[in-house]
Formats: sequence, structure tokens, C-alpha cells
Amino acid sequence: MNPLLRWALHFWHWLDLKGLTADLPSGAWGERWAARYLRLHGCRILGCNVRPCRHGELDIIAKQGRYYLFVEVKTRKNEAYGAPIEAVHARKRQLMRRCATQWLSHHFLLNDTTLYRFDAIEVVGEPQQKCPDIRWVQAIDMQGTRRPEV
Repeated sequence: MNPLLRWALHFWHWLDLKGLTADLPSGAWGERWAARYLRLHGCRILGCNVRPCRHGELDIIAKQGRYYLFVEVKTRKNEAYGAPIEAVHARKRQLMRRCATQWLSHHFLLNDTTLYRFDAIEVVGEPQQKCPDIRWVQAIDMQGTRRPEV
């Protein structure tokens, strides 16, 4: 990780003086760090834990330039059982596409000119540690730049 970025994340942790993030469940803690990470990379967060359809949830919806990002966050304490990205399997990607379609439709953005992609963020660490290891995997679904199937 970039040293300047690591310093910014440590500084952000220091700003959280009361240690509120340490009391969160690990999934919510990881999503909070992922949202911070995206903000540091110039993304505007449009929503967290959005439920546009009945059976699914989008962890983070963000906008980076002209692209809408639908981000799945996977948090693990360590990588003893594999990388967190391995948990974003085909069924999860299908559910992400369905939820993204609903969200885009609801916001009148479901057209051929809207640019979007599906990303994943891996957060490896525990709430007690200061700064987790964060990896941003962009374009996990290669069909993400086209109109999703309804």
C-alpha cells in the first residue's frame, strides 16, 4: 500500500478518538474502512448497505468520475482460508447485477450512456488493530460496462 495512503488511513483512525469502530461487528467495520478508502481515492459515496431489491444488498454505491461503482466488501481476520475476493462467486455477482439494475432503474439511469462497473474491496484485519490491509479489485465483472440483464 502507498505510504501516503497508509498514513492517511492511520490519521483517519486517530480522528476516531472514542474508538467507535472497534465496537462494530467485523463486516460493518470493514465496510466503514472500505468507504473511507474509496473517499481517499476520489470517489463520492452515494449509499451504503442499499437494498434496491427484495433479496439483495449493495454494500457501497459510489461515483468516480463518470462511472457508478457497485462495490462488494469482504472482510476477513486473516487470509488463512484464502483471499476474501474468492467469496464473490457467480451467484453473488448475479445478485449484484440484479440489485444494480434495480437501483439504476429507480434513479432513471438505466440507459446505454450510463457507465458503471462492479468492484470488490478486500479488508483484512480486526477491529482492534489500527489500520487493516485494504485491496481494491476493480471490474470484477467484465460485463459491468454494458446494460445489465433484467
